[in-house]
Amino acid sequence: MKLYFVPFACSLATRIAIEEAELEAEFIQVVPGQVLPDGRPFSAISPMDYVPALETGGIVLSEGTVVLTYIADLAAEGVLAPAPYTEARYQMMRWLNFVATEVHKGVFSPLMTKKSSRGARDWALGMLPKRFDLLSQQLKGQDFLIGRFSVADAYLLAVLNWCEYAGVPIKIWPVLEAWRTKMRTRPSVARAMATEMPLLQAA
Repeated sequence: MKLYFVPFACSLATRIAIEEAELEAEFIQVVPGQVLPDGRPFSAISPMDYVPALETGGIVLSEGTVVLTYIADLAAEGVLAPAPYTEARYQMMRWLNFVATEVHKGVFSPLMTKKSSRGARDWALGMLPKRFDLLSQQLKGQDFLIGRFSVADAYLLAVLNWCEYAGVPIKIWPVLEAWRTKMRTRPSVARAMATEMPLLQAA
């Protein structure tokens, strides 16, 4: 299994999931828009040039939520996701998609590219309170989005790591700041971040 990643991008969530599930994977660092070590363009794996992307046994997957769901299904039952066809499973999928659309793409994407206009940045910041308020309400008094660790938590942690870089004042939401701090001490998260931090600093 090959996992294509960029240090501390959203692909960090997949590394966390792989660590949590104790799965074997080859991690290949990429620069979107450039060629892979084997000479193929990265777009041959991920048509949008986005990470994470995964290649295994003839299967090629892109889109972060799909890659995370695939890893969750490879793991032992209950490690990264509730059992299929249960309410808890669909609640996990709800939060996984919420993080992807409302938080990652809806808020952080406009804030983290130099191509955004001032208007786009202001719009993204205006979207932030309702989304962070909802996350705070969900996490108040519990450690995980659905009451147990799942790939949705891994994804949310990866995204919240960007707050300072993106100019998002996470301190206004103490529940989220405290949750992020605690999540960073989880062994799988700590190992994943420790592996990618030198790569980020060298980039």
